[in-house]
Amino acid sequence: MRSQKYTWKKQLTYVFSLLILFAFCTKTFAQPLSPSGFPFYRSFLDGKMDNVTLMGPNPGYRAGVDRSNQAHLVKDLGLQLTYKENQIGALYLPHHPFTTNDGMVIEFEYMMYGGTGITDGITMFLADANYINSIKYGAEGAGFAYTHRWTNDNLSGQRIRGMQGGYLSIALDQANYKVMRMEGEEQRNGIAYLRNEAWSTSAKLTEYNTHSNVTIRGAAGQGRRYINSKYTMEDGYWGYPVLITRHTGGKIDSNFLRNSAGFRLRTSDGTFEKYVTPRIDKAFDIAGGNTFKYPSEPSYRKAIIYLKSNPDNTRGGFIITVAIQHQTDTTEVIKDFVYPETVTYIENGLPSRINNGFPVYYEKPPIINYSVDTPEKVVIGFAASTGTKLAYSNVIKNLRITPLYGAAAAGDDIRSHRRGPVTIQPLENDVAYKDLNGIVIAGKEYLDPSSFRFWSDEYTCLHEDVEYSVSEGKWVYDSSIAKVFFFPRKGFKGEVSIFYDIKGKEPTYDDEKFRSSLARINITINDNQP
Repeated sequence: MRSQKYTWKKQLTYVFSLLILFAFCTKTFAQPLSPSGFPFYRSFLDGKMDNVTLMGPNPGYRAGVDRSNQAHLVKDLGLQLTYKENQIGALYLPHHPFTTNDGMVIEFEYMMYGGTGITDGITMFLADANYINSIKYGAEGAGFAYTHRWTNDNLSGQRIRGMQGGYLSIALDQANYKVMRMEGEEQRNGIAYLRNEAWSTSAKLTEYNTHSNVTIRGAAGQGRRYINSKYTMEDGYWGYPVLITRHTGGKIDSNFLRNSAGFRLRTSDGTFEKYVTPRIDKAFDIAGGNTFKYPSEPSYRKAIIYLKSNPDNTRGGFIITVAIQHQTDTTEVIKDFVYPETVTYIENGLPSRINNGFPVYYEKPPIINYSVDTPEKVVIGFAASTGTKLAYSNVIKNLRITPLYGAAAAGDDIRSHRRGPVTIQPLENDVAYKDLNGIVIAGKEYLDPSSFRFWSDEYTCLHEDVEYSVSEGKWVYDSSIAKVFFFPRKGFKGEVSIFYDIKGKEPTYDDEKFRSSLARINITINDNQP
């Protein structure tokens, strides 16, 4: 029999996630191009990193900071991007480019833990595939390895170019990614949080400089740019503006600002307007604060990013929704944000002058306007960074990238099963899609049970095999009733798992390109149960 403990997968979390996607997909759009190499799945738990590339740094120096790439696999934990202070870890998927005409759903579990306070965080980024063999990460700390770092002239050797070809960065931001920095050794545009809003153009009050946010920055500035009579900036040293940021609440949110501390760039004049929709009813920290194995644990965190193509944008681009699963709840933090064709932003990371070695703010900083050059293709990557004061570990695992409207499969976790065969209904919480009079709808009834495939691991498909023997026992799938059976060998006690995928049966979405990414069936057998 199935233990009642398995039901985290069947709880309202998954239903709510499907409702988010359903609401996100209820308008008809042109059929996306077939993206190459998707769906994509890597657990990062098995010690392998096929088709994943670690990137190198731009030249740059800062005392006490190791700018070498620290990303490495830790078996049964995940891909550890950082594990102590002053570090960067960054990777990308060079063999899996796609276009802004391709809708995608990107999901990954992440762990931020070990720190004594707040630090920086993790970002998912898209970069121009034209740089596919030379993508290098940018500044550490609040740069999240994506943006540039400017400095005072007497510290010019510490300047770091931002990620060239950077198109989009969606950050799990513990505090500083959204902030304008104006220090001697670190200057960067962003939202100016000041004690008096009148001190600088588009400043916001200091109380809104919250911990725990989702923050999106835009494209790198390309080519040499005349800023004003004092500054002419080279490629990669301007741009990367904050487009939108939203606070999630959490234990540090003593002022309950999750529905007031959110801002969106007004691309017409470079100021920031309040953005606090959709409402966040249940506060949560963007960092879970510990490692986890199951979604039932309080520290569980998963980012779910929907990139929908925007047919109204002649230059390409995405409509972006970001949801975070925190334990068994899923919360939309940013919904239907339209990536802009042109951007006007305030370049407030440049000082008007230096006074005794300290930068002085512009009262009215330079305003920059530029058109966003949409790349022909983009590649996806991930980076994490920590600052100079706090130690923090950042880990990602179970990365899934699926074409929008691709079948969605979620793993089954059956714990503390008693002796005997196990029966699983894996498709009960999976869905596929159907076009119903111009509206795309989701439902488990649109799945094709005959398309079910076992995978012995995340690299090896068993294709037509519906029976698979392992040392722990035997797996069997019966398509007529859409059930999986596991027959443990006599005396077996412990954990066993297998992967599967599935696709839909309705026209258009029955194509192989809409097959789901991998889901895992995991069973723990304990024959000591009474």
